[in-house]
Amino acid sequence: MNLEEIVTDKKKAADTLPILSEHDSPSVRSYTSLKENDVLPLFRSVRSGCAGMQRNITTHNGSPCRLFGGGTVKFLSIGEAISSGKMKAEDLFNDNYDKLSAINQGYFNDGFYLGIPDRYQEPKMINILHTGDRDFNVRNLYSIGNNSSASILENFVVTGNASVSQGTVIRVGENSSLDYYLLEDEENTELSYMERTIVMERYSTLKIHHLSLPGKKSISRFRIIQVGEHAESGYYGAALGKKQEHLDLEVYTDHMAVHGKNDTAFKGILGGKSSLIFRGYIRIEEKALSVESFLLANLLLLTKEAAGNALPVLEIFNGEVKAKHGESVSNISEEQILYLMSRGLDLRTAKKAVIEGFISPIIYPLPEDISRKYLQIVEDVIGND
Repeated sequence: MNLEEIVTDKKKAADTLPILSEHDSPSVRSYTSLKENDVLPLFRSVRSGCAGMQRNITTHNGSPCRLFGGGTVKFLSIGEAISSGKMKAEDLFNDNYDKLSAINQGYFNDGFYLGIPDRYQEPKMINILHTGDRDFNVRNLYSIGNNSSASILENFVVTGNASVSQGTVIRVGENSSLDYYLLEDEENTELSYMERTIVMERYSTLKIHHLSLPGKKSISRFRIIQVGEHAESGYYGAALGKKQEHLDLEVYTDHMAVHGKNDTAFKGILGGKSSLIFRGYIRIEEKALSVESFLLANLLLLTKEAAGNALPVLEIFNGEVKAKHGESVSNISEEQILYLMSRGLDLRTAKKAVIEGFISPIIYPLPEDISRKYLQIVEDVIGND
């Protein structure tokens, strides 16, 4: 099927799927209140062009603004990538997870292709800056060739009271590794839908470092699909809520081949009247023997008004695996605060020390400039409580 035919099918699904799903499984049940008016801007968004040239790879309202200059990395529009044979139309799509996923795939109006060739070993990080100040709905494809090693940093900043949808498929080739950093700053959005589907071939490795500042209604989906044997993945995420933000986050790992490994770890800090639902999903297929997959999620509530829930879902279809999970939702410890204050710290500094200790396993492995920026945001969270 060509691109137009696939999009037509996706539009039919987007038009017919209900906004909210009420399945028995908590992995697919809806926890974010949505109405028709919430999703209508995503049907109606239009291509808007760029707001000027900026450094590195830049997009504005979803439109590619600057091409990656020089080297072997390819940065093309979707149309250019298909016409030049760099990608197939079907590579851009995946299963419809829900209404928002179907809208993204059926009604996207822009996007780009990022191609990293075979045997790419450049140590310099590829920086992608996404900016936006209006409604947009886009879809992208990143292709990592075989026997390659790459690092990608995406910074996603929305400044307008917009409704945005961004879906990206990432394909990691055989014997390749990807360190992927995604920083989401969506405090000003009305509705944000962010989807990343990562398909891993044999002997590939993946590390995702995800930091989120959610907006009014933020829905984020990570789908890690290990199609090849001996694939190894890790998701390490953190989110901060300061006022009345809401984040609905799902991290789904599907083991489809033997000897796969996975580690999922998430930390959420909620102040003010913010709320968060985290769903960690591990699926181990019948043929995926000798798999090791682990899931950990911890939420820290700083106020009585903050609300959080962490839901684990494990579906295991064979007995030759190692899998476990652990989740907790807790308030900030008064005992820890009092102990630190007895050692000479004031209340604000004591809170900061507890929060930094809570989030440090996620933050400190990051590059110093990123971890420092995120720890500065902790100061804002404390200041709001």
